[in-house]
Amino acid sequence: MNTKPLVSFCISTYKRPEILSKQLKLLLQQTHSDFFIVISDNDPESSGKKVIEQINDSRIQYYPNGENIGIIKSFNKSIERSVTEYVVMVTDDDPLQINFLEEIIPLIKNYPGYSMYSGFLINKKSQIEIINKNEFPVFVLDPDKNPSIFWSNCVLRKFDVIKIGMIHDYGSPHLIDHALLTMVGSENGCVIKNAVYSSHFLHDNNYSRSNFDSYFVGCVGFYKILSAYFGSYKNKKIEKVIKKHLKSWFIAISFSLRRFFKEDKNKIKEIDLFSDKILHLDFMKSSRFKYFAKKKIFAVKVFLKLV
Repeated sequence: MNTKPLVSFCISTYKRPEILSKQLKLLLQQTHSDFFIVISDNDPESSGKKVIEQINDSRIQYYPNGENIGIIKSFNKSIERSVTEYVVMVTDDDPLQINFLEEIIPLIKNYPGYSMYSGFLINKKSQIEIINKNEFPVFVLDPDKNPSIFWSNCVLRKFDVIKIGMIHDYGSPHLIDHALLTMVGSENGCVIKNAVYSSHFLHDNNYSRSNFDSYFVGCVGFYKILSAYFGSYKNKKIEKVIKKHLKSWFIAISFSLRRFFKEDKNKIKEIDLFSDKILHLDFMKSSRFKYFAKKKIFAVKVFLKLV
């Protein structure tokens, strides 16, 4: 490579060398091959180091944290350690299509100066959409306009990531990606390609299927962070879409977990507990009717074994 790459994939990992290896091998297949991969390893024993040595690719930059500093601080370390103008946040287990950079990099060159260049499924026939910074929060948070948010679909300008304080650590990894993208895109707008390049990969060790208390913490943290950033107590339009986003997220995760643990009565009780706790939050009151209606329907389906 004669010049510095434009983009770094930023990864945090912890004691999952097999999963990390699979992810790195996939990322290295990107059809646009000029990039770095910055890895921050939370394992005090540096279990990821052997993986990097085996793959032996100069584009991979590996940094052991020396201790487990937590996933959010570790991701922020990867951002800090990157030397490129743009970053892509990638978990060690969510797959990314190999044509991602090839399709997104031209957007940066053709539409310079924006904070974010992303793949989103938009409800329009146009393949390219430009969302200005004032319109962006409503676009990205409204589930009717944007049905899915994956940060690995997004190339972010590092300057703007730093400007908004990077990834905010409110004690839970839930919704940190949604908060990050919302704030970064609201700095100087976003250029969107009508496509999705990544999705969540669920497996037995997936964090989202355990640590149920962190859903409540994430819900509160997300609301407070975005309310502070936008001053939503003054901007009723923003406040309304934040609540709508949380309602959609909460209903989706609560019943996704119920379907997965439908045979485990103890887990269902835990899901009930954190769900009730969330519903007692003032800003989540509008979710109650839909939640309890779906819960009744779900109970009938379980009884009839239709779930």
